[in-house]
Amino acid sequence: MKEKKMNGFIIMLEKYITPVAEKIEAQRHISSIKNGMISLMAILMVGSISLIVMGLGNFFPDGSSIKTLFDNYNDVLGLPFMFTYGLLSIYAAITISYAHSQKMEIPVLHSVLGAVLATAILNVKVVDGAFDFSFMDSRGLFIAIFASLISVEIMAFLIKKKVTIRIKGLPDMIGKTFEAIVPLLIIICISVFISIFTQEMSGGKALPEVFVTVLGPATQGIDTPVAVFLVALFEMIFWFLGLNGYAILVSFTLPFMTQYLTENAQAFASGGVPTHIFTENFWGYFMACTGSGVTGAISILGLMSKSKELKAAGKASIIPAIFNISEPVVYGFPVAYNPYLFIPFVIGTPILSVFSFYVFKLGFINKPVVNVGGMPSPIAQYLITLDWKAPIYAVFIVILGIIMYYPFFKMYEKSVLAEEEKVAEVDKELEELDLDF
Repeated sequence: MKEKKMNGFIIMLEKYITPVAEKIEAQRHISSIKNGMISLMAILMVGSISLIVMGLGNFFPDGSSIKTLFDNYNDVLGLPFMFTYGLLSIYAAITISYAHSQKMEIPVLHSVLGAVLATAILNVKVVDGAFDFSFMDSRGLFIAIFASLISVEIMAFLIKKKVTIRIKGLPDMIGKTFEAIVPLLIIICISVFISIFTQEMSGGKALPEVFVTVLGPATQGIDTPVAVFLVALFEMIFWFLGLNGYAILVSFTLPFMTQYLTENAQAFASGGVPTHIFTENFWGYFMACTGSGVTGAISILGLMSKSKELKAAGKASIIPAIFNISEPVVYGFPVAYNPYLFIPFVIGTPILSVFSFYVFKLGFINKPVVNVGGMPSPIAQYLITLDWKAPIYAVFIVILGIIMYYPFFKMYEKSVLAEEEKVAEVDKELEELDLDF
């Protein structure tokens, strides 16, 4: 009876949630933001390497020659960090407009130029005859996102409506350059008007300053235990339905998480105290330690299983789990559409994520300051926080995951063993018949 109710619940989820999730993932603006922000990770990783090098000096005592050397050249060592994190809005404009122009099927180069121009005009103001670039970092990130999407949409509309300069007989590249003149001019004029209007209405503040002042409290809303629980819950529901929950939700969360990481990194680089927890790597390496849903714990249980099928799945998925890849477990055991594992996977994971949030909140582990990608656990956890306690905690998360999954896994194992016994009996009967064709 309980299994029938669970199956009915799964069918309901599949009927009502799957179509919505698929539409969200396919929506062109959301998809462009997701792809652009993911491409931005390369820039963040380059800046993070600089931050790691700067942090090496902290391992040596004050007054030592090595510590003094690091202190003397701190500004030089920090240049890659400044030119990556400090210009994050420009890089976001490039990556997002590149992704969106491909979706809109318009020339990429001039679309990127339009987005960069709009972002620069809206994020920069002139103070005493000099440019103020202070808001070109993560504080101008949300302006860059909207400016990029709108610029590409304007350019696509004008090109398709042929509101361009077209001169026959010109080489293709030169012809496209003339085509881009009118759209670029319109994008610049709109951006300048918005910038001037904003500064006049706000007493000289640039658009990102207004955004931070007015909407600043709202942008902090995702860095809370409630947000962590909800993000983990919906991610696990999507994964349970066979959909990549991270890919669906990251479009909404990544701009916030990137801003948090940048603020943490800047605080760390200047000797301050990082304040944010819910960064992309907190999600990827602590909430999803060894894979979304802490699936590495299931791999370990599989390795110890009496079932040949589950043991084989454990062997196939244990190495990917070290690199935080969850698909072999989700689709191999499987976890997707598996009523036995629904409760620990969908309900238990968010609870474990909130527990991790408070471990950071209470200061047991340094807050994330570095962005890494593709690194194995527990090395990644150390690099993210530059804290020796983080790798130990990563192991502890897996242990908690094993405890969480164990009773449900054993129930599932029992059903698999029963099926294996039936198959073995049929095979034995066929052998006893000794049919000879």
